Amino acid sequence: MKKSLNLLQLTFASTSAIIGSGWLLGIYVSAKYAGPASIFSWFISGFAIMLIALVYSELGAMIPAAGGLARYPKYTHGAFLGFITSWILIIAGAAVSTIETEATVQYLNFYIHNLFVDQTLTHLGLIFAFFILIFFFLLNLFGAKIFAKTNTFLTYFKILILIIAATALIYVSVRNDNIKNLASYNLMPYGYDGIMKSISLGGVVFSYLGFRQAIDLSGEAKKPGRDVPIATILSVVIGIMAYTLLAFSFIVSVPQVKNNSWNMLNFSSPFVNLLNLYGLPVFALIVVFGAVISPFATGLVYMGTTSRVTYAMSKMKFLPKSFHLNFNRYGTAYISLIFTFFLSVLYLLPFPSWQSLVGIITSGMVLTYVLGPIGLMTFRKLDPHRKRPFYLPFANTISLLAFIVGTLIIYWSGFDVLWKLGIGISAGVILFLFTNFNKIKNKLRETVISGLWFLFYIIVILIVSFLGSKNFGGNNTIKSPYDLITVILLAVLFYFIAINTSIKKEEMKMIMEEEFIGEEFEI
Repeated sequence: MKKSLNLLQLTFASTSAIIGSGWLLGIYVSAKYAGPASIFSWFISGFAIMLIALVYSELGAMIPAAGGLARYPKYTHGAFLGFITSWILIIAGAAVSTIETEATVQYLNFYIHNLFVDQTLTHLGLIFAFFILIFFFLLNLFGAKIFAKTNTFLTYFKILILIIAATALIYVSVRNDNIKNLASYNLMPYGYDGIMKSISLGGVVFSYLGFRQAIDLSGEAKKPGRDVPIATILSVVIGIMAYTLLAFSFIVSVPQVKNNSWNMLNFSSPFVNLLNLYGLPVFALIVVFGAVISPFATGLVYMGTTSRVTYAMSKMKFLPKSFHLNFNRYGTAYISLIFTFFLSVLYLLPFPSWQSLVGIITSGMVLTYVLGPIGLMTFRKLDPHRKRPFYLPFANTISLLAFIVGTLIIYWSGFDVLWKLGIGISAGVILFLFTNFNKIKNKLRETVISGLWFLFYIIVILIVSFLGSKNFGGNNTIKSPYDLITVILLAVLFYFIAINTSIKKEEMKMIMEEEFIGEEFEI
C-alpha cells in the first residue's frame, strides 16, 4: 500500500470518524437516558476512550500496519484470537458505514418526506441509503490519498457547522432566558444507571470509537512513528471538546422538561427541530447540510478502514489471497473493498434505523479495543527491546484501567445486546474451526490455546450480564452495585490471565516475519 498520508490527514481521519452521527442523534438519545447528566456521560466516555487510545498509540507507532487492530492479537496470542478480533472488527466496522447513512437519511427526511417513518427507514429511505453506500465505495476505490483529501476537506466543514449549531442554540437559550430551566432540573433524574446506559446504549461511546482510524491507516502513513500517536490522541481531545459543547447546548436549549421526563423527548431531527422552534430556519438549513456532511464523511472513512481490516485478515491467511494481492492503480485492495461494501449493504435490511444498531456496534468495537491493553503489556514482556517511537509512561496502570473501563462499557450495553453479539461471535468461532482444522490439529497451543482466555472472558461477561442488575437487562440476581464490583474483579482477573497465556517470543517473531515479508518494516 502507498505511504501517502500525513499528520493532518491521519488526525482528520480519526476526528471525522469521531464526529459523525453522534452529534446529530447521540446527543439527543443520551439525554433521554441520563437527562442533564448526559453532559457528564460525554466527558467520562471521552476520558475512558483516551485510556484505550493511549495504549494503541504505542502499538500503532511501534507496528504500523494496515488493519493493525486486527493483527496485534494474532502476534501476541495466536491465530484464534487474531481471527475472532478481525471477525468482530469487520462485522462491527461495516455496520458503522450503514448506521452513518441511516443518520443522513433520517435528517434529510425533514425536507424530503417519507424517507423515515415510525423510527425506521422506508423503502425510499433504504434506496437513498444504498446509493450513499455506493458513493462511499467509489471514493475509496481511488485510494487512500484521494479519500483522505476528500475527508480532510469535509472535516473542516463538519467542525465549522458543529460550532455554528452549538453557538446558535446557546445564544437563543440566553436570549429567551431558557437557561434558567437548569435550576429546576434534577441533575441525574435516572441516577448513575442512567449515565451508564447513556454511555453504552445512548451512542456516547459509539461516537468516540473512531479514534482507531489512524491506527488502521498507519501502514499508509509517511511518518507513522511520529504521526500515528499524535493523530490518535489529538482526535480524542477534539472529540471531547466538541461533544461536551454540543451536549451543553442541547440541554439548555430544550424547552422546559416538566417533571424531569427526559425519556419522553421526541425529536426526529433534534438540532433542526430546535433551531426551527426558535425561529432560526437558516441555521436549521446549515445543520441539515452538516447532517449530510458529518455522517457521510464518517461512513466514508469507516468503509475505507474496514476494508483494511479485511486486507489484514487476508494477510493473516484467514481469507483468500486475492483479498490482499489484487490492487488497482491507486493502491486500493479492491477485492477487500468490494467485500466490505456488500456487507454494509446487508446491514440495511435487519437494522433499518440508527438506534437499532448503535448498541451492537458499541459493544462489538469495545470488545476488540480491550485487547489493546493486553497486547501492549504482552509486547513489553515478549519484546522489551523493540524500537518504540512513542513510549507510554505508567503503561501498567493505564493498561489495567483501560481494560477495566472497557469491560464495564461492554457490561453496560445490557444482556439484550450482548446475547445477539454472542451469536455473531459464535458464528466466527465455528467458521475458524471449520477453515483451520488442519492447522489446529498440528499446532493446537500456538493456534488456539493461547487465545482461549478471550472466549471464556466473553462467556463470563454474558453470564454476569444475564444475572446482573435489571437496569442492564439482567434478572437482578446480582443487584446493583454488586454487579459492577463483580465485573471489575473479573476484569482484573482476566487481565492478568491474558498477559500470562501469550504465545512464546519465537512464535511471535515467526508470525510477524511471515506476514511482513517483502514490506519495509523492521521485525
